[in-house]
Amino acid sequence: MVNVVKKGLVLEIFPDDGMVGVLEQNMKNARFIWNQLLSKYNRLRKQFQLHGYPLNANIRNFNMMLKMLKVEFPFLRDGESTSQQQVFRDLVQAFNRFFKEGYGYPRFKSRNNPKQSFRIQKNGNNIRVTNKRIRLAKLGYVHHHTSKEYHKLLKNSKINNVTVKRENGKYYAVVNITTTVKELEKTGENIGIDLGFKKLATLSNGKEIEQLDIKKEEEMIKKYQKKLSRKKYMSENYKKTLKTYHKWVNKRNNKIKEKYHKISKKLVQNYDIISMENLNIKGMFQNKKWAPKLQRINLYKLVRMIKYKAEWYGKKFVQINRFYPSSQTCNICGYQYEDLKLEIRKWTCPSCGTKNHRDTNAAKNILKEGIKLIS
Repeated sequence: MVNVVKKGLVLEIFPDDGMVGVLEQNMKNARFIWNQLLSKYNRLRKQFQLHGYPLNANIRNFNMMLKMLKVEFPFLRDGESTSQQQVFRDLVQAFNRFFKEGYGYPRFKSRNNPKQSFRIQKNGNNIRVTNKRIRLAKLGYVHHHTSKEYHKLLKNSKINNVTVKRENGKYYAVVNITTTVKELEKTGENIGIDLGFKKLATLSNGKEIEQLDIKKEEEMIKKYQKKLSRKKYMSENYKKTLKTYHKWVNKRNNKIKEKYHKISKKLVQNYDIISMENLNIKGMFQNKKWAPKLQRINLYKLVRMIKYKAEWYGKKFVQINRFYPSSQTCNICGYQYEDLKLEIRKWTCPSCGTKNHRDTNAAKNILKEGIKLIS
């Protein structure tokens, strides 16, 4: 069976000095519009509430506000129009997540954020990709570099939009395409996965996946962070040090991304049902002890990769309730050891006498509960 899927193909782009200015201006425009629309909405919403009326955060209202902004700030008319319209669509989506799904209230965007971007929607021939260059509407052609596999996909797939971003000193074009993938053959095997800090993951079959060794990259990142703090902001020495700092950040991020792609691909190839906990990543970040580790290993990225690859290739991905006591419950008889402390790695079930390894036992229970949810 063949599935229709959407993929984001990352192309590194190499803009010249003139193009850099154009890209940066459109990123500034996107951030400026987001902040202005959010500010106007907040102000108008309070006025409406005083008179007992709601103000809907919908496309119609934000589109009208954007037209007013273009009259107030004429420089916006020189920017790429579909990327400006995309800003209010993203803002509407953010409000929908807040009102309907319990996510945080949309925040203002900072110019100091190292990640800046804008998204261009495909409209006729406004986006073209050749083997060496990509044409972006109203911006012009820019050279890019990517793999042979991506070249083939770009040639034979429908392009939906392109997100241009600056991240750690480099520029990228993320091309969103619609393509087809063939489902993988079923293996008859299922797996439960318990994620952790010391071990990246423990599987219900007893296997363990080690954490990636990124000590060298972390040490170099800290070293150049200190160097940056001692230099005059945006001096030549500062820019030179910043370039080296970005190099080590990219090395670490690419190392993690590569490992996670390999792990997620192997899991999806080998197992028909993949069951995991629905971790409260946001809550974990509030723990001062866990937050630095979480930031380094980025567990959410691994979960996301496993999830979308399972959907692509016809496998089942399930997440059980985060409050399910997977570590405390004996996977043989179901006895719950409520006093089990975090430092206890092995325990013997008082009911049936089974010797349980904390993480393997949790993974087995996660698999059982996941199969229950599916059936």
